[in-house]
Amino acid sequence: MTTHFFVRQKTIYLRLTLDGKRADISTNKRIGSAIWDKAAEKITGKSDYAKAINTSLNDLLSKVEKLLINLGMNNNRVTLNQIVNELKGVGKSQMTLFTAYEYHIASITKLIGIDYTATTIKRYKSSFASLKRYLKNTDIRLCDLDHKFISEYYTYIKTTDGLQHNSATNIIKNLYRVINVAVRNSWLTSNPFKNFSCNYVNPTRHYLTESEIDTLVNKVFTIDRLIKVRDAFVFQIYTGLSFSDMETFTIDNIEVGVDGKQWIVINRRKTGIRSAVPILPRALAILHKYNNKLPVCSNQRMNGYLKEIADLCQISKPLTTHIARHTFATTITLSRGVPIETVSKMLGHSDIKTTQIYAKVTDRKVSQDMKFLM
Repeated sequence: MTTHFFVRQKTIYLRLTLDGKRADISTNKRIGSAIWDKAAEKITGKSDYAKAINTSLNDLLSKVEKLLINLGMNNNRVTLNQIVNELKGVGKSQMTLFTAYEYHIASITKLIGIDYTATTIKRYKSSFASLKRYLKNTDIRLCDLDHKFISEYYTYIKTTDGLQHNSATNIIKNLYRVINVAVRNSWLTSNPFKNFSCNYVNPTRHYLTESEIDTLVNKVFTIDRLIKVRDAFVFQIYTGLSFSDMETFTIDNIEVGVDGKQWIVINRRKTGIRSAVPILPRALAILHKYNNKLPVCSNQRMNGYLKEIADLCQISKPLTTHIARHTFATTITLSRGVPIETVSKMLGHSDIKTTQIYAKVTDRKVSQDMKFLM
């Protein structure tokens, strides 16, 4: 590419020539009464006006050079039209952060029930709202993002928004995924946040002991809604199903397993991975009680009722639908000697490391294993 400044009707133009094609772009700078030096392609003199115009022309050449480099990183061949569009503010580098975020949300919303759940979309929208608050609803170009931006935003959501470490990390990860989509669409040459680190910290994951499970099972309730929530919760404890999988559970998910007994076979709603679990007696009794149709309310209401149940049963641990899954992994299976590979398969995990996060080795299991050494 060659560049050439010239004057037409007292306005300075930049001529770009590439592959035998050329384009003239107005700089919107006028020479007025100043003298234009054709050979040097600048205004003569040492006046402040002359210095300002000449500095502006040099900045424009630097911008053209930078565009050539950036566009060349993404394409084998840069076209003159690409350069002109970028200089006029209508090229791909003008893509904004808000537009990219909206694009990603719209794309994954189309895949609800296929690759994504409504809860995932809700999380992205919440993260986007946080980003807008930080920027005070003022959009920013993707090409203007840098490490300083993500570092200051991370500080903002932990201080001003008051989020805990893992909640803040999840918001940053959502933004990171949006930027990766922008890179794949050639709106950016690379992810400006790739060197930023904020790792997820595994929190303390509660689970119920055998005595706590028995207390829960044997407690006599007189309120129908508490009975149903307790039963659904106990069903989770003995199957390891997540709330979303229990919510969509039907009789079609019951199959005869390789041992001739009834199994729950389900493709996990979150990952699509197959989960197959033999139905233990207590879970089977609950299915029979409700004619294979579990009494499930919304996750929010169920967690609210579980707090009430915990108080009545004098269980100090925070009962939630997720603690049932932890209990299945820990108390029901691993502490009774079920191999972690088998537990991982029943939970529908794609990676055994995920199971290791859920599952804790109890003191009872340690004691049993150490008896061999004793």
